Amino acid sequence: MIYFSWAADSQTETFYGLSNPRTGRRSQVGVLSAFTSRKARATFIAQSQGIAVVVTRSYARQMKAGLDDRAFNELVAVLVGEVQ
Repeated sequence: MIYFSWAADSQTETFYGLSNPRTGRRSQVGVLSAFTSRKARATFIAQSQGIAVVVTRSYARQMKAGLDDRAFNELVAVLVGEVQ
């Protein structure tokens, strides 16, 4: 299972990049992190001093709405180190 955290770049929702051609939505500015264990995610969140928060996969997908499904899955694979 993959566990996600999100660190927003600012208090306001800021968007960037091109719109997803299928949905018309854009990605939010912030940092998505993916982990293979809850413990690793909890350690990361603790080290971020409350900046990063736990998010579900569906919420993570919403934050990266500018990506199509293939690109999002590739991003997750890179974040968890499955792609070399």
